[in-house]
Amino acid sequence: MSIRIKTYPYGPLGSNMYALISEKGYIIVDPSVSPSLSALSGAPEAIFITHGHYDHFAELAEWLKLYPDIPVYIHTDDMNRLSAPEANCSGDFGMPFAVHAKTLPAESLVNAKFLDGEITVDVIHTPGHCEGQVLFIVDDGEDKYMFSGDMLFRGSIGRTDLPGGDMRKMQESIDLIKSFDYDYRIFPGHGMQSRLSFEKENNPFF
Repeated sequence: MSIRIKTYPYGPLGSNMYALISEKGYIIVDPSVSPSLSALSGAPEAIFITHGHYDHFAELAEWLKLYPDIPVYIHTDDMNRLSAPEANCSGDFGMPFAVHAKTLPAESLVNAKFLDGEITVDVIHTPGHCEGQVLFIVDDGEDKYMFSGDMLFRGSIGRTDLPGGDMRKMQESIDLIKSFDYDYRIFPGHGMQSRLSFEKENNPFF
């Protein structure tokens, strides 16, 4: 049985929070929307953060206030950004923002089972937008999903002029994604869903 994926756009920057929902529970990707607005009941099994820019974890503190024992996964290279306004870009918008949370290294998720074994999660490190940007690859046995954060959008890619950005590394990450054979369903950090086949044919950066 495939999972259901619900999208929650956040605020003026249009960041996407996702809920991966099954009969066994749910997981949150990029907690930028308050739990009170999610219409989800009970604690998520885990929270995944694609990278450490504040608009992708804007409501993490609210989730942890309600559910303090949720495991939170973010790449080691971006862990420090959660509590550093100058590094998570919130200071650039005139509203310094910091969250102090215990986190786990996202890169430790290798063939990891969640939702009572209904999904398998792997992590691919794709720096370029920032040092700790990752792809969360989810397999529910029927299809495979790529949660790409600000690495890859429909028809575009993420910026490299923010803290931690590096165009050379971005190109290496693009080349890596181009090498993937599976036609992943792509759920980006901003904007519309896509498919990897569409990006290979239409994305001018590919």
